[in-house]
Amino acid sequence: MTDVSTLAPFHLNEGAEADGSHCLYLFEMDQVADVFKEHNAESNGHGWESLAESLVHSHMPESVAKLHVGSEGDTFVVTSTDLTALTELAVLLHSAFHNRELLSHFIRTADPRFLDR
Repeated sequence: MTDVSTLAPFHLNEGAEADGSHCLYLFEMDQVADVFKEHNAESNGHGWESLAESLVHSHMPESVAKLHVGSEGDTFVVTSTDLTALTELAVLLHSAFHNRELLSHFIRTADPRFLDR
């Protein structure tokens, strides 16, 4: 089981879904909304989803088919039956959330197919 505090403010629910999927959530995104806005990107669940899709394609291409996004305006959500892939994404996003320069870099260099700016 993943230590919840190590990924905060992201939440990783292991085996939360009936099909055995695990879920990664983010509700509290206001702390870094200005970084997204600085780059003309959405700072809500859809913006985080777009950033995550870009990062998965560029940093974790072997996991593209394993991760499934389903965010809403105020909630970022990714599910997967592959806990390792989901945890790898969680660590990557957590690092960016807590390092504004890294987050800015990821947004700036995101694939425009995923993150429209």
